[in-house]
Amino acid sequence: MKLGLDHRARTGALVGALSMFFALDIAFLVSLAGFAFAPDALGQALIEVTPGFIVVPLIGLLQFWAKRLLVAGVVALFLACGGVTGALAVGPRRRDRTVLIVGALPWVATVVLGQVFAPGVVDLSSVLLTSAVGAITFFTALQMLTGVATYQPARSATERSPSRRRVLYGAAAVSAVIALGSLGGGAAVRALAKRAEGIPFIARRLRTKAAPPAALQTFESLQALTPRITDNADHYVVDTTLIKPSVDVTKWTLDIGGAVESPFSLTYDQLLDLEAVEQLKTLECISNEIGGELMSTALWTGVPLRDLLARAQPKAETYDVKLTSVDGYTDSIRIEKAMEPDTIVAYLMNGVTIPQDHGYPARLLVPNIYGMKNVKWLTSIECVTFDYLGYWMERGWSDIAVINTNTRIDTPVRAAKWDGSASIPVAGVAFAGARGISRVEVSTDGGKSFGAAELEPALGSLTWVRWKVDWTPPAAGRFTIVARSTDKTGALETEIKRDPFPNGATGWDSVDVIVTRG
Repeated sequence: MKLGLDHRARTGALVGALSMFFALDIAFLVSLAGFAFAPDALGQALIEVTPGFIVVPLIGLLQFWAKRLLVAGVVALFLACGGVTGALAVGPRRRDRTVLIVGALPWVATVVLGQVFAPGVVDLSSVLLTSAVGAITFFTALQMLTGVATYQPARSATERSPSRRRVLYGAAAVSAVIALGSLGGGAAVRALAKRAEGIPFIARRLRTKAAPPAALQTFESLQALTPRITDNADHYVVDTTLIKPSVDVTKWTLDIGGAVESPFSLTYDQLLDLEAVEQLKTLECISNEIGGELMSTALWTGVPLRDLLARAQPKAETYDVKLTSVDGYTDSIRIEKAMEPDTIVAYLMNGVTIPQDHGYPARLLVPNIYGMKNVKWLTSIECVTFDYLGYWMERGWSDIAVINTNTRIDTPVRAAKWDGSASIPVAGVAFAGARGISRVEVSTDGGKSFGAAELEPALGSLTWVRWKVDWTPPAAGRFTIVARSTDKTGALETEIKRDPFPNGATGWDSVDVIVTRG
């Protein structure tokens, strides 16, 4: 059969692709209840098997588009399988077995590859449910639509191939049984019923409470300026996983062990019973560009890591503390960094239990280090006697990952209207990790001259600071605005532009603004 020339085959391919598209829609709707979307699960398996020398350049080139394009590619693969299945289903020769194999291939591959390569992320019962629902929908829709698209009254009963209907409906029935089985006994359903992230909560034993200075009205009135504290829904999210772990908190434990004298485990309730501290902290992704948006600030509540390690009693030869996530992601920090008072195991974010996207039920927060080492969905803390290289370190990213100074211009962007006399606010945020910001300078002539900006008092020692300048242009026209910061050690932010890989981006942020009279 020549698909390129056969009208019936082309019609069948279109119908098959449409049936698969409809099946993916239904599977996606089911996934909104917290189950694994099949293309995400297959994409996650591909992420796990892709070598670092491929992953790193792709992420560097595509940034946050990398995952989106991966999922789009997997969806295209599903549609292609649907198209081929549809073409085979209306062909003149009997290909019942081939129709069944090709139509089921993407759904079966999702389950199998997800369990082989990403078992810590892809819950078996969850992906079984969505894949089975998708397969039911696909085979049922394919039988109905191919019957309509290829119906010819003059065709004989033999040509209408009742055996093919039985194959398609039989495949749908088998998929239905699998779906019901996964729904009835699946761990994912039980986890969903007991999941409690994003619930308002007050720490039971709060040792220290954050006391940020009041916001300045002159800063609050600038609508284009970043809020001092980021809402949970707006906080940046960057993960190695397409599927966020769904943790059953009644079964979750935090294990502290390795090279220690007294290993122990904590349940979630036991973690909540420990003395806690509040901490205002800015997190920044190491892949954030200068002027980028992968930087946010929140109020966190949790237990100092050094309290947990003191109970476990690390051995003298301990070098690193290895951190493991529920999904198998690993990273490490030096034992000295782990013992700092501002390194905490957080379980609240802006007054609610940590949302799933941000690490429910608990995550690590480490001062002065990029976000990749602030491990989410934390389940294991292990003292080791060597330099442990985690997920991104194995792929060439920095092991120390100290935050570089970053000054961002929030406003104006691209264009500004000016009445000829009033000033135009130039404002943004600056962050230098635990070093803090002592001075922000702004240039409106492309970096030829700089003037000091006004700083709003920082929320805390680990947060960004907002800055602003009231600028009166000399005339309408095009201007290049540049901003730079000096940290509290006296070090000026470097002008040298470097890409995020492997140590984080550097350079001065700049924007070209066209000022018009109006």
